[in-house]
Amino acid sequence: MTPEQQKLIKQLLQLGDVKVFNRKKETIVKAITEMDMVSLNLILDESLTYQDATKEMFLTKLKDIFDEFKKCNDTLQSHSGKCGSKDCSNHNKNGMLFCGRNSGKHFNLIIEEDENDNIKDLYYCNVFKCNFENKVNKNGKSIEVVVYEDEKTNFKPSSYYNYINTTSLKAISDLSDFKDETISKNELMDWLQKYSDFYGSVSIFNFRYKNEHTFYKIYRRADDLKKYLILEEDCAKAMRLYVTLLDDNEMNLLKWLAEHEYLKDELMLFCPEFVDENTNRLQKVMVNQELNISINIDYLKNYIQFQDLIDKYYYVMFDKFKVDIGEIKDGARLGDDIEKHISLKYHLGQRNIFVNQINYKTKLGKNSFLYGNDDFGRLERGQVD
Repeated sequence: MTPEQQKLIKQLLQLGDVKVFNRKKETIVKAITEMDMVSLNLILDESLTYQDATKEMFLTKLKDIFDEFKKCNDTLQSHSGKCGSKDCSNHNKNGMLFCGRNSGKHFNLIIEEDENDNIKDLYYCNVFKCNFENKVNKNGKSIEVVVYEDEKTNFKPSSYYNYINTTSLKAISDLSDFKDETISKNELMDWLQKYSDFYGSVSIFNFRYKNEHTFYKIYRRADDLKKYLILEEDCAKAMRLYVTLLDDNEMNLLKWLAEHEYLKDELMLFCPEFVDENTNRLQKVMVNQELNISINIDYLKNYIQFQDLIDKYYYVMFDKFKVDIGEIKDGARLGDDIEKHISLKYHLGQRNIFVNQINYKTKLGKNSFLYGNDDFGRLERGQVD
């Protein structure tokens, strides 16, 4: 035993000559607040379970949470509270909220004591009451201490569990083949297709098993990226159309912008995560952060060209053609009509400029008998009825 551990043991002893481990509430709260894994390992009883898990498993959960705080150089403070659910068998049981001083991130633990005031259990509470408004930054992340069914000491696997677990591990393993590499669009689509039925069968409201939940998070992230890859195809079509249009023709521009504003709105959620706000250019697009799997950003190059045109023209045209919707009386909200009022197409219609009645003017010579012929323009763009 090292001198540091010997010193720690002395600190964990009761005052006086009685040599007994101090497993009192204040000792454990102090160790958690200081994110002291060495102390917690010494304090917690090997023979007990915590949140129905072994001491070792429970400490692993706490360590993961501590690591999240330590990454941002955060420290913890503790505040007393209790279970606030009247429908729970733990109603009014006492516990502690642990909150990051800087981040406002927080987690809680109900702390059960035996007849000698020693800790006999620790577990997370879903409805923890602790004068939340005064103790925690509401913008801070609430961290749940999750112990899955297959991590509990009394877990007995069923045939259904074996299917869920085996399939989840196989899916994760298949994607792990691309660890630290760039995956192609087709490879990603193939993986998503292969496990789409399994993903659809997973209950998103009750993740009981660890690997099942891991698979779901990985798949959902990849599936979200797939949506943008499909939208990129729409961007490519929009750009192919744009380059055929006659330059400096406002009706062309208005029609093109109005017909593609749905695409602008869909891609708006894409920007914060994948686009550098300083350069407005794509950053490295991660399929999975833990496995360090990225996808080639060349697949999204049409998005950049499309977005450049939107930034250059859409809001200028919107300001030019928007109509005054009048004062909003008594602070009333626009309700379901709000989307109309932020739509260029809507404002054009209010000015009797109907997009579907505008014919595109293509880049044919003005002396050509086909100049301005929208049917030919449609054929040129590959649009066949």
